[in-house]
Amino acid sequence: MTDPVILLLVLPLGGAAAALAAKLPGIDRRPALVRALTLVTPVVLLGGAVALGFGYAAASAGRVATYTLGGWPVPVGIGLKLDGLAWLSSVLVFGLSFLISLYAVAHREYGPEFYFFFMLLVAGMEGVVLTTDVFNMFVSFEIIAISAYVLIAYHREGTALVASFKYLVLSSVGIFFFLFGVFVIYRELGTLAFADITSLYAAIEDPVRLRTLRLALVALVVGIGVRTAFIPFHTWLPEAHAYAPHPISALLSGVLIKVSFFAMVRIITVFSPGMFAHLLLWIGAVTAIVAVVWALSQRDAKKLLAYHSISQMGYVLAALGAAGGATAAITVSGGPAGAAAAADAGGTLALSAAVYHALNHALFKSLLFLSVGTAVHLTGERNLYRMPRLGRRAPLLAVLFGVGALSIAGVPGFNGYASKVAISTALAGSPAYMLLNLTAIGTAASFIKLSRVFRPGARDSEGERAPAQARERILPPGATVGMSLIALLCVTVGLAPRTALGLLQGLLAPGSGLATMSPAFAPAKLLDTAILLALGFVVYRLTQTEIGGRIAHRIEEHAPGLRTVLLFFLVGVVGFALAATVA
Repeated sequence: MTDPVILLLVLPLGGAAAALAAKLPGIDRRPALVRALTLVTPVVLLGGAVALGFGYAAASAGRVATYTLGGWPVPVGIGLKLDGLAWLSSVLVFGLSFLISLYAVAHREYGPEFYFFFMLLVAGMEGVVLTTDVFNMFVSFEIIAISAYVLIAYHREGTALVASFKYLVLSSVGIFFFLFGVFVIYRELGTLAFADITSLYAAIEDPVRLRTLRLALVALVVGIGVRTAFIPFHTWLPEAHAYAPHPISALLSGVLIKVSFFAMVRIITVFSPGMFAHLLLWIGAVTAIVAVVWALSQRDAKKLLAYHSISQMGYVLAALGAAGGATAAITVSGGPAGAAAAADAGGTLALSAAVYHALNHALFKSLLFLSVGTAVHLTGERNLYRMPRLGRRAPLLAVLFGVGALSIAGVPGFNGYASKVAISTALAGSPAYMLLNLTAIGTAASFIKLSRVFRPGARDSEGERAPAQARERILPPGATVGMSLIALLCVTVGLAPRTALGLLQGLLAPGSGLATMSPAFAPAKLLDTAILLALGFVVYRLTQTEIGGRIAHRIEEHAPGLRTVLLFFLVGVVGFALAATVA
C-alpha cells in the first residue's frame, strides 16, 4: 500500500495544471474549453475522496501507507505517510473541498486563476497532512500561505486587499518562528524526520539540550498557532474570513484551520504530548468565551461567522489540553501502532472529542459561510440589520442555514451537539468547562440574531412577487447539491454520535480499548442543553435593548491596532515559552 499515497499530492497538482492550461493563448478564447478545464477541479477532488474511501479499512486496522519521492531513503528523501490522523485529515481536505468547489463552479464568477490557486491550496494542505518531516511541513505551509493570500484578495476590493495583506504579514511572522524551530532541531539532533526526532529526543538527558529543544517546540507551536487562530494569535482571521470570496471563506474556516490544528497535534506528539496540556486547556476555554463575545457584537454577517470560527476552535483546543499525554497513544509520531494500548481512557476520549468537534465544525461552519455568503450575494448587503429577509424568497437557503445554525448552537440531533457532549464528558469536573457553557449561551444568542436574515417577514414581500424563474436562479443546482450534502452530513452525524466517535477512536488509536462518552440523549443532557439555549435567547433579547446595543457597538468598534496585534503575539510566545521551561 504505497503508490496511492503520492496520488493525494498528484491529483490536486494535476487539477491546478488543468486550470492553468485554461490561460494558455488560444484556449483562453474558447469559453467552452475553459469551462471544461475548470470542471476538472471538482472531478479531481471527488476522485481523491473516493480513493480515500477505499483506504478506510486499512487505516482503521492501523496499517500505515508510505511513499518516498525519488526513491531516496528517509530522511534524505521526502517521505509521505498516511496513518489514521492523516487519513481523517485527507478525507476532510478532499471531501469538503469537493463540496465547496461545486458551489464555486455553479456560480460561474471565478476564472481559471481562482481554481489554480484553489487546487494549489489543497495540495499545500495535503503536504502538511502527509509529510514525515518538519522541513517539508514548513514548505507546505508556505504554499498554503501564498495561495490563501491570493484567494482572499481575489476580487481586488479594498477591504479584501487589506485583510489579505494582514494575513500575509502575520503568517510570515508565524512561519519565521516555525523556521527558527526547524533550524534549532536540526542543529541539536541532526535530523528533521518525525520518527527520528521522537527517539532522539527521548534519549536526551542533558537539561540544557532539553530546554533548547523545548524552546524549538515553542517556536513550532507559535508558527502553527497563527494558522490555527486561537487567542492570542487570532487577529488576522476575522477580516480574512469575512472579506474573502464566499467559497474561500468556507475553505479557510472549514478546512485550513483544521489542517493547521492536526499539524499541531502531530508536532506536539513528536516531542512531549503533555507539555502544554494545562496551557492549551485554558487558552482554549478563554478563546471560546472571548471570541463569542466579539461575535455577538458584530453586525457584519460574515464577520460574525469568522469570530465563531475562533470561538469553536477554543472548544477543540480545550479538549486537546484535557487529553494531555494521551496524544502519545495515537500513531502520528512514527511509533508503533501498539502504543495506543498505553493510553488512558479519559485522555483518549478527550483527544477523540477534540478531533470530533474539529471535523464537525468543518462541516457546519462551511455550510454557514456558504449559506450566509449566498445571502450577502443576493442582497448586496453585509449588515444583518439592513439585509432584506429571505425566508420566503429562498426557503431552501433558509433551511440550509438553519441546519448549520442548529448544529453550531448544539441542538440535539445535529453534529455540533454530538461533539460538545463528547467534550463535556472529557472535561467533566474541570472549571474550564464552565467557560465553555457560557460560550454555548453566547453561541445560541449569536445565531438567533443572525437568523433574522432568513426569517419570512414584511421586507420579504418583493421576493414573494418574484416570478418562478427568478426564484429558481437564486440557488444554482450545483450550489444546492454541495450545501445539501454538507447539511445531510451534519444531521447524519448528529443522529449517531456514539457511532461516529467510535469510528474516530478506531482511526486515532487502533487496537486500544475505546472510551465512550455519556449517553448523548440522556434526559439530564437534554435538560442542560435546553437551559443553555433558553439562556441564549435571553442574552439575545438583552443585546437588542438600547443599552445592549450600545455595549455591542463599543465592542465591535474596538478593532486591534498593529501595536495590540504585536502585543498579543508577544504574550503568546512568552506564555508558551514559560510552559515549556517549567515542564
